Amino acid sequence: MTESLKSNMLEITPRTIQEVRKEYNLDKPGMMDQAIDILHNWIQKQDHLVKKDFCRDYLERIIISTKGSVEKAKKRIDKVCTMRTMVPNLFEKIHAKNDFPHLQDFYINLNLPKITEDNYRIFIAKIGNKPLSPSVYLQAYQLSVLFCEYMKLYDYTLGYHVIYDMRDANILDVVTKMDLVDLRNVVSFYTDGYGFRIKGVYILSNSSIIGTFVDVLKQLVSAKIGQRICVCKTMEELYERVPKHLLPEDYGGEQKSVLTLYDEWIEEISQDKHVEYLKVMRGACTNEKLRRPDKFNDDYLGMPGSFKMLHVD
Repeated sequence: MTESLKSNMLEITPRTIQEVRKEYNLDKPGMMDQAIDILHNWIQKQDHLVKKDFCRDYLERIIISTKGSVEKAKKRIDKVCTMRTMVPNLFEKIHAKNDFPHLQDFYINLNLPKITEDNYRIFIAKIGNKPLSPSVYLQAYQLSVLFCEYMKLYDYTLGYHVIYDMRDANILDVVTKMDLVDLRNVVSFYTDGYGFRIKGVYILSNSSIIGTFVDVLKQLVSAKIGQRICVCKTMEELYERVPKHLLPEDYGGEQKSVLTLYDEWIEEISQDKHVEYLKVMRGACTNEKLRRPDKFNDDYLGMPGSFKMLHVD
């Protein structure tokens, strides 16, 4: 990892980088550089990919997300660029501080700075008790995209523990107001596009109808991820799945509060250099007129919102 791409928010040690590379047999001298070179050279030959000059750190993290498979990394690059073309509303906003000034009143999401001993990071999404609207959901998805872009440039882990804190939420309101097409596209963006590997999804709630939300969520993810969804009715149940000391202080942990971390994250991704980077990455799309017809498969045909055609793994 180059010195210029150190994150102000994420703690990443040389030990983590070495262990993650070793997990995918990419720890031998020169192996990662060779894999990046192959991926870079392939991109140059794809007429339908508009952007050709992805930085090496970004390509390395794409390769890590495919467990070292360059062939899968090619598909991942193609998928995320295609999504920018076919689901443009998720990529319209690029300045978190200006574009989402009141979102924290309804919804907060963030990645925690420290990682677990086995090199997984914890992600928290918290829904508040105020009535939600389609516009709030869209803003939440758009902010998630900004975080995705940042994490794919800086983070270096094996995957993520995902915590959905719905203790204050009106579950019925959540289920009835969410746009399932947008949510499906966001899930596909997370997993198919950027390849964020999900070790577990833990839903904090003691609502009697939380099962309804879980049933909806399972329809939007792969069977593999669906099996990793569990409901935690108490914090003690959550502590059995993620290290307590890595959680924010308002979750019983030793880290900064959720609101403090959220404010720091918004400041971080709203820096001029990141806003400019997001402008550039918004252009990392496809020109479908230049794509070979035999390469435009069912996955892409379903991307605008067909639940039948779009596959999430």
